[in-house]
Amino acid sequence: MVFSFRFVLFLSFVGVVVVSPSVRRVSVRRDDSAAQRRRTEEETSVRLCRDAPASSNQKSHVATVVDLPQEKSEQGIIHWAGNGSKTIFFLTQHGRRSLISTKLWRSTDYGLSFHDENYKFDSSTLIDQFYVSPAAGSTVIFADVVHSQIHVTTDEGQSFVSHVVEFNPSAIVFHPQNKNWALAKDSQSSNLYFTTNLGANWTRLAQSLVSKQSSAKIFSYYWAVPGIDTSVSLVYYEASPGIGGSVQLYSEDVLSPGSSLKHLKGSISSVPLVANSLIVVDEYVFVKAQIGSAVELHRSHNRGPFERAFFASVHPVTEYVIVDATEHQVFVAVRHFSNLTNVYSSDESGRFFTLCLQDVYVRERGKQWNTIPPLVSFYRVLGVRGVYIGNKYADRSGLQTMISFNKGGDWRLMEATSKTKQARKCSTDCHVHLHIWYPYSRSNDQGIFSSDNGVGILLAHGNVGKYLSSETSVLVSTDSGLTWTLSFADTDKDGSGFSFLLGDHGSYLALSEHYEKISDIQYSCNEGSNWTDVTLGDGGASGGFLVVNGMFTEPGETTEYAFAFCSRYDSKSAFVNWAVVQLNFTSLLQRKCQPNDYYLYEPSYEATGSKCLLGQRMTYERRKSNECCYNGVEYERGKLVSLCTCTAEDFECDYGYRKSFGSKTCVPIVGLNPWSPAEECVAKSAYNKTKGYRKVAGDRCSGGNVSAWTSNEVPCPVVVPSGLDLDSDIAGAGAVVGQPITFWLTQENGVTKKTAYKFSFGDGSDPIELTGFDLAAQQQHTFNESGNFTVVVAVSNSAGKSAASLKIKILDPIDRVVVLPPHAVTVGVEVKFSARALANAQPSYVGPVHFDWDFDDGSTPVLSPGRDVIHAFDYAREYRVAVAAYSPVATKANHAHVRVFQTAKTLSLGFSAAADVVRSSIDDLDLKLAAALVDDVAGVTGFPKSRFEAFVFPREAGASLSVDLSVVASSADEKGSVDTLFDKVKSAIAAKQVVVSIEGSAPILVTSSTEVTVNSGTTSGGGGSTSGGVNKLAVGLAVPAFLLILVLVLAFYWYSRRYKQLRSAFTILNHSPTDETPLALGADESDDDDDEAGRHAATISGRLQIHNVAADEDGDDDDDDDGSCDLFSFSSAEFASRPPPPRPGLCIDFAVAGVVSLTTTTFGFEFGDEGVFSFLRLGVFVFS
Repeated sequence: MVFSFRFVLFLSFVGVVVVSPSVRRVSVRRDDSAAQRRRTEEETSVRLCRDAPASSNQKSHVATVVDLPQEKSEQGIIHWAGNGSKTIFFLTQHGRRSLISTKLWRSTDYGLSFHDENYKFDSSTLIDQFYVSPAAGSTVIFADVVHSQIHVTTDEGQSFVSHVVEFNPSAIVFHPQNKNWALAKDSQSSNLYFTTNLGANWTRLAQSLVSKQSSAKIFSYYWAVPGIDTSVSLVYYEASPGIGGSVQLYSEDVLSPGSSLKHLKGSISSVPLVANSLIVVDEYVFVKAQIGSAVELHRSHNRGPFERAFFASVHPVTEYVIVDATEHQVFVAVRHFSNLTNVYSSDESGRFFTLCLQDVYVRERGKQWNTIPPLVSFYRVLGVRGVYIGNKYADRSGLQTMISFNKGGDWRLMEATSKTKQARKCSTDCHVHLHIWYPYSRSNDQGIFSSDNGVGILLAHGNVGKYLSSETSVLVSTDSGLTWTLSFADTDKDGSGFSFLLGDHGSYLALSEHYEKISDIQYSCNEGSNWTDVTLGDGGASGGFLVVNGMFTEPGETTEYAFAFCSRYDSKSAFVNWAVVQLNFTSLLQRKCQPNDYYLYEPSYEATGSKCLLGQRMTYERRKSNECCYNGVEYERGKLVSLCTCTAEDFECDYGYRKSFGSKTCVPIVGLNPWSPAEECVAKSAYNKTKGYRKVAGDRCSGGNVSAWTSNEVPCPVVVPSGLDLDSDIAGAGAVVGQPITFWLTQENGVTKKTAYKFSFGDGSDPIELTGFDLAAQQQHTFNESGNFTVVVAVSNSAGKSAASLKIKILDPIDRVVVLPPHAVTVGVEVKFSARALANAQPSYVGPVHFDWDFDDGSTPVLSPGRDVIHAFDYAREYRVAVAAYSPVATKANHAHVRVFQTAKTLSLGFSAAADVVRSSIDDLDLKLAAALVDDVAGVTGFPKSRFEAFVFPREAGASLSVDLSVVASSADEKGSVDTLFDKVKSAIAAKQVVVSIEGSAPILVTSSTEVTVNSGTTSGGGGSTSGGVNKLAVGLAVPAFLLILVLVLAFYWYSRRYKQLRSAFTILNHSPTDETPLALGADESDDDDDEAGRHAATISGRLQIHNVAADEDGDDDDDDDGSCDLFSFSSAEFASRPPPPRPGLCIDFAVAGVVSLTTTTFGFEFGDEGVFSFLRLGVFVFS
């Protein structure tokens, strides 16, 4: 019976298993059901299962089996604390979808016993993961995401300090050098935090990107690389600031957060970046851009500006993944088509890539390679420089394994030893083929094993023959992959695979079969020439058997101790408990190696016996294979290096060239122009004219006759400047008056040394004239007045002229917000609120302004792109209505008090001539006049002042005074008296009894009153008619007329909507995905004042019906659509992320409402290869 486990491999950016020098960790998840025995391809961590204090020990001469107590847990994570440490952590977890319980076990005796450490935490603690500092292996953070807690140890778990944090701590990343520094991401909000005191306090990064209306979602993030970055406290991260904002790159120093925030630009300034594509490794920073259905790689080298990378191919780049970026060179697997992936290698700058290995086998695990990296059959051999192994298709007949000893410059098939050929009885097609990712039909086990401390030794799954086979054996190479020996023939026919182990600098090897019932583990002390069984004992108390889940050694493979992590099953194949097997090879390697036990090993990398690799000859000290002695932890391998004379092997094809079929001559790629002189002449007066070759990155050869391969330096021709681009350090929304703005100029082509550059800023200031690109590349200017300006840089030399321009919006800050509330507001009636954002400068220009209204009634705040907003209140009381005005450069707030009544009747008043006299002589006349009017009317009528409200209209110079007086009822009990009181007020005014007295002025007589309707709108609830009688004849005539008009309006609306749908469907079905002009199906803009670039509220809606899918369900090519629609609706969050599968008759109703931050917003569906469209752009809405 075969028992399957789910493994989660810790992947680096290159998509291969990575164990850092200070960390050795394995994790396993147990699955008992037969339906779940196959591992899914979405997993990304190695999961183990069980540990505890030893209940029974079973010993052989080498192996000690420690059975752990029975405990309910499905998965676990195990970790060796570090070099020279005897401490091992084992975390067990119960709960497949969400954690139910966890337990931490710790061993301090190399795994001979484990002790329950849960008493050091609260009983409710649920440890999701733990993180080890690469700077100090004794420092570990255990994260409880559920309870927002972290538990920190600095002494390998002897004691813990616990901290409650304000976020859900996930994906913690320690600093590579400072054990007290760490980054952590909130698993819910995607905010990024840092600590400089080992978790006692956390500070949020990217805070300056956050405002009231928006947040900054963080994706990938990295610490600075010591020795490369100028500041070790720097952090690089991707963020999408704002609602629906695009992904941008930033750097920020944790020692000065906020003020140190820098927006990374260069070639990535004008392209849409892909989230979670940021990679920082050594001197390189990589990020991916999505251009339609193609992608682009952009990179920064030695922290210089970002530049687009180029692949020497005429095929489109639809996806890529970086598979290696060590030794000052980058290898990238590029998917051109669904059935073609090539691996390309770069120059030292990481920008220009040439073909390395064609038609490589790739096992995809998801459409987005940066989210779920594919398993690329491309492997870098550890311990020696420049050796790579890859699997490629051989004329689509099968897979063959190739090996290169010069970083992919040349590839060859791998050879079996003569002993292996005799065993296989083959003379032709006797090549060795390996499973780089193993097993052949499974997800993510590495099929090849090598180590930096085992120079020249490799163990692998594979076979001998013409092609790679699913029936595999264990093969061993002791010469860095040049030849291979068959160690176990036909040992794995079911695809379970082996775990490999190397320890004590290569003095012993060990292996064990995965997921199989075992009673022993095999080891070899003579580099795989012979293998010996290590017995694991009987079936224990349960009478069952062991299944090995994984094996590992102390970090660095320098000790004589190793471990196997097992599951124990009873005689009925039911899981019993976890077991740990300690392998102590000191009892086998009984003496320490002496000087005469070593020899000098010089790798030979070609059949000719050449011992030069990448321009140097390496000589290593190595233990003789027939001497079973141990090296010891303190052993340091001797190594000698001598440089070689340059030959053709030290060169590869330059960008734009490829090797001619059947030879090593590099010839131009048809349809791809190699770089022109302009590429280098942008910054130099001479350029290197290529001969089609370049030195392999990292090659150290010197001398030799290299004239046939090296380029010649020739003077640059005078070329007219082109490819100019002008950018600035402000967002497209604008800058505030008086703010210094930095402008950057880039130039792709043309000479620069003797080129003139003239900057004109359009604000009346004197232009800046410079000679030479170095001086002109960066300029700073300050605008002292608001407005729209066009900055122009004119460039010229003796070959011609060119220019670039940039529109700049300079805005005045908002100094105050004026709120114009309605008056005589009644329950259930919609009323209009107005606001104005004003600046002190005259004339002023504040740019597009959005207003955020809070009506103090429990309703959802309203974000309005215009000055006016409509609202209705449900209850009679006084409300504090607050409004905040947001411009691209400033924010200001204000409020107004509004009384809402059950009912109201209003009079428009006229006044005596005295009113015109006092208006210019009394401050705050409006407020004083309104208060005096209410006092006088209340006194005349005998009713309280609360029954009246006066509103004085703002008046321009020369206009007459206009005032409304309202009789109000604040409760249902008062409603009945409104009409009576209203008539009483009218009578008093008619009798000249209402006289307004204001201190410092003559009395003002109210001379007239006219009943008016105030705040008319749609009644949203309650209330009743205030009209007197009903004219039945009028009703009899009006009702049929109204119904007729309603029918006509509805008919017109239906036909216009149907016409619009048909027109949209016709436009879509006849629209090529490659058309430059996108489809525009409609957008509703809320305010005509917001035609500036910036933030806009928009609603996009429409319906799409799919026709003419390549093949209908009935197998023909006919359109079976009968006009009916299977509706498929999207919420705004799902709109762009969950396209439906195309099929005939499918309709998509979509409606997205929100705030659009970009100048241009595109919505669309991607259907892949199944439908007739690869991509549909359903509306591009331009706001400026």
